[in-house]
Amino acid sequence: MALPRLKTTLGQRLWLVNCLALALVLGLLWCFNTPWWLLLVLLAGWGLFGVGQYLALKPLADELQALNLHAQNLQDGSFNVDANRERLNELQPLATVLQDMSAQLRQERATLYQRELLLDTVLQSSPSALLLTDASGRLLMSNPAARALFNPGRKTEGLRLEQLLVSWPALLQAIESGQQGLIHLGEPASIWHLSISFFQLNQKPHQLYLLKPMTREIHREEIKAWKKLLRVIGHELNNTLAPLSSMAFSGEQLARQYQDDRLQQIFQTMAERSRHLNQFLQSYIEFAKLPLPQRGPVNWPRLINQLQEQYEFELVGDLPRQDWQLDSVQLMQLLLNLLKNAHESGSAAEQIELQLQETPAGLRLSLQDAGGGLSADSLAHAMVPFFTTKAGGSGIGLTLCRDIAEGHGGNIELENHGAGLLVTVNFPA
Repeated sequence: MALPRLKTTLGQRLWLVNCLALALVLGLLWCFNTPWWLLLVLLAGWGLFGVGQYLALKPLADELQALNLHAQNLQDGSFNVDANRERLNELQPLATVLQDMSAQLRQERATLYQRELLLDTVLQSSPSALLLTDASGRLLMSNPAARALFNPGRKTEGLRLEQLLVSWPALLQAIESGQQGLIHLGEPASIWHLSISFFQLNQKPHQLYLLKPMTREIHREEIKAWKKLLRVIGHELNNTLAPLSSMAFSGEQLARQYQDDRLQQIFQTMAERSRHLNQFLQSYIEFAKLPLPQRGPVNWPRLINQLQEQYEFELVGDLPRQDWQLDSVQLMQLLLNLLKNAHESGSAAEQIELQLQETPAGLRLSLQDAGGGLSADSLAHAMVPFFTTKAGGSGIGLTLCRDIAEGHGGNIELENHGAGLLVTVNFPA
């Protein structure tokens, strides 16, 4: 059985060695009948030697104590405290190494804190919904976008994933089946991208779900594709309509010269249909060539007066008081299209209400009519280019409105409300 080791300091071990050496010398001298005065001299010399040894080792002990205190500070995570340099001499190089290590740890901790702060800022401000669960499907973390989407005004931590997504069966089914990519949620026009990641955290499996809104991006790409197609078709039709109109005009003149009324009527019909087709084509080209907004202050009284000269409506509330930087020409076109649709819905003019509201988030334009609203299918496809429910409609009015709103960084929303349709246009602050 091994004997336990005694924990002693360097000074204690030196004193023990000295005492053993003195005892051995005194024992030998005593055995040889050494005079008592020689023993006293040896004792005195031993005492002087011990005092000298203590005085010689005391500075080293102080240095070791200072370095030990520094090491304890490092262990406690205090990287801003260094060893007392006035108490260091022999161990100065070791103190320098410890100081350099403290500075490196201090810098690495500051860098790590900045990275954590940046990551937290990104997560808190990201429009993507983020959910973190453990292996059992219990929520450990969510960002504000996820809480606003799935559980408004309440915490999600501690809930099970199926409890949180009870109102989102399509999303829950996609998660359970491991389906990643584009999915449709809620409205048919609401498109999201789902990504699922599996990783180990503290030696335990976790799942990270990231839901990114893609509706605006996809619609923007669709609009780009439609515009490109319209430019190509417009160019080809213009090349055809120009000579056709010229030939119809020349034919009409010749028919009039030869007094052939029947032939003259045929050429007149051709010229009229060419003009109509050209006007129809120009409306699409206008949509395809919508320029970037030229922002500037909006003269609201003048804008409202110009609108009321063309369409009757009721203005609800006050005009905006802040200096909103918008493209007045495009804003005029947007409101004219919305008012035209409101009147064509069959709503009475006095029941068409326009309201301009200033909010902390931005400017909200609301137009309410009493035309009976839209069917669910028409509401879902109202923003699709060329979709129309009106005879002779072009199907680009609302699409142009959305393009104008998104060009200003805003959006447009449609919903059946009251006795008709409510159109809301949001411009960010």
